[in-house]
Amino acid sequence: MTDTLLRSLRELLLNESEPLAGLLRKCLMLGAETGSEALRDWARKELNGYTVGGEVPEYRAIPLPPIAYDYGSGPLLNRGQTIDHRYLPDGAGRHLPEKLFFRQPIEELQRLAEQEHLTFGVRGLAYAQSVWNSQLDEFEGVMNLRFNVSGSTIAGILGQVRTKLVDLVADLTADTPLSELPGKDQVDAAVSHRLGDIYNTTIHGANGPVAIGAQSQAKAEGLTVEDVLRLLDKVQEMAVRTADAHQAELLDAVADLRAAVESDEPDTGEVVRKSGKLRAVVSKVGDATLAAIASDAVQTITDLALNGAFG
Repeated sequence: MTDTLLRSLRELLLNESEPLAGLLRKCLMLGAETGSEALRDWARKELNGYTVGGEVPEYRAIPLPPIAYDYGSGPLLNRGQTIDHRYLPDGAGRHLPEKLFFRQPIEELQRLAEQEHLTFGVRGLAYAQSVWNSQLDEFEGVMNLRFNVSGSTIAGILGQVRTKLVDLVADLTADTPLSELPGKDQVDAAVSHRLGDIYNTTIHGANGPVAIGAQSQAKAEGLTVEDVLRLLDKVQEMAVRTADAHQAELLDAVADLRAAVESDEPDTGEVVRKSGKLRAVVSKVGDATLAAIASDAVQTITDLALNGAFG
């Protein structure tokens, strides 16, 4: 059986329509048969996804894409604006990553590649929004900062995985007849040469690479309690100047949430409850810009609370 495994893998690789997941499962088998834990480890990570906090290969990275956002000025709300992270206001991009890495299992990446557009909210964007809003005029605000990525970009990552696999099998068959099984040392050398050392666990800092996957919604990372209070300041500032019928109720909800956050011993459950109260009031507000900024503030504070920022 094993003397045909390498031949089968080589022949399937020549078919561009052959699913990557099936090819990687054959790599699992080949690694088991040759005793190469390096090959099995790589194939397993590609199939199951790369764990949070673990190293992700460079071929799964893309340069930081433009930031999409919505901009409000008074009653007007303009959606779908974009800006390059290099042109954010001073200090706003402090916690943004240098690259986006995709941790997902290969089959999930395949599904993502079939979509026209993808949206990701990652760490550092909430902080950027907070700093940016602090520098705008009282009736202005930005909200819903996110990264938009095309499905074709994900397809490019899949293409690189396939190319890595082709190179790997080409190395294994260059000096070994297809009817024979390559040795463990030969397989390990090919893996090292084509894939590099991707097995060390590394945790990146807030301004380093960030991985899309299990933590792709962790938008509040990099924010402090002071940043949260600044978000509430912006909501309160706009609420004071609005003629909305729910102004008094909104101001009360903001004050209650601020008190919960500023408590000497803030309680996560209380912060979440007060955030929920503010969310309910915001849903009734007619001012589109105010409602959008308040909703974003509530979501950020809730994310921080659930991540243990308030005890």
